[in-house]
Amino acid sequence: MNSLKQYTSSDDEVDADDQLDEKSAIKRIVSNNNINESVPKMPKLPSFFDQQKAEQSKKDHQGRVRSVPHQHNSWATYVYCKVDLSSEVQKLLPHLKEAELLPEHHISLSRPVYLQKHQLNSFKAAVRASLRNSSRFYISFAQVSQLTNDEKTRSFLTLEIGHGYNQLFEFMTCVDKVMKRYHKPTFYQPPRFHASIAWSLKESTIESINIPPKLTEEIAKDVFNIDKVYIKMGHILEIVLLE
Repeated sequence: MNSLKQYTSSDDEVDADDQLDEKSAIKRIVSNNNINESVPKMPKLPSFFDQQKAEQSKKDHQGRVRSVPHQHNSWATYVYCKVDLSSEVQKLLPHLKEAELLPEHHISLSRPVYLQKHQLNSFKAAVRASLRNSSRFYISFAQVSQLTNDEKTRSFLTLEIGHGYNQLFEFMTCVDKVMKRYHKPTFYQPPRFHASIAWSLKESTIESINIPPKLTEEIAKDVFNIDKVYIKMGHILEIVLLE
């Protein structure tokens, strides 16, 4: 009987220990909850810091604002020809005042459009096919002009095409046909083929630039060879060689 009592007593002790452990655990939980409740939550940062982030973003992009919000699987795409205007820009530099220089220069053959990833290969193949057997040609610039983008957020100082306009028009027409197949907007009408050399967020900055006519005439004598067409799709660059 004693052994039975001892067994029973031992069993009771185990139950008591379990209960004690459970009570201790409950106390720890309650205690932790009290601590969590007693410690004040970190206050939300003032909106000033959000403004700083926005200002920093503008600073990083020289004040430019995205005209189209970023979307997943949306690839900015456009077709263009490159032209090296480094010597021409040096001649114009004393007259450009506070305008920002562009790092490279091109002549657009399309509007900027947005494609999805699964469309990229077929799009570039279609542009290639449309320009098949196209020949290289020469261009020159006829005048300095001031243009503003579609969103009216930036103004540009540009050199507009003189000689070579007809060839660019033919190329643009080929690219327009591809754009229609993808239900994208075609090029501006009437087309004003140009290369932008400087820009500003303030339209007045560009309007205040005065290029001497003699300098424009000098630049108009320069001739440029167009032997490639570029298809830019996000970070992907496709080059079409002209014959």
